[in-house]
Amino acid sequence: MSERRVHVDELVDRSRIRGDGRPPTPAELRAALPRGWKLDDDGEHAVRDLRLFFSQGWVLICGLVMFGAAVVGLFATTLPRGGRAFVRIALLLAVLLVIGGLIGPLVTRALNKR
Repeated sequence: MSERRVHVDELVDRSRIRGDGRPPTPAELRAALPRGWKLDDDGEHAVRDLRLFFSQGWVLICGLVMFGAAVVGLFATTLPRGGRAFVRIALLLAVLLVIGGLIGPLVTRALNKR
């Protein structure tokens, strides 16, 4: 996975961090960076903080599982018996995975922009 490196000056105005003209410390730079960015080891660049995706991903997974279970519970009585039921359930799960694959990244990007 490639990390996008950006110079800190593109994200933060260093002159606004400290009013006395001295350069900011790395801790002050880390605090001033927007959400989703972390200071690189060199102290001059910032990279995307991928921990944000993992920390918010559980919300998407829980939502898909809960709504999927609710749909199966609501429509369980309308499903036919036998082999046709397995085909229809597999089709519903495939549709759920496709929708989750499309909506999941959109929600993740929206959470990341916040």
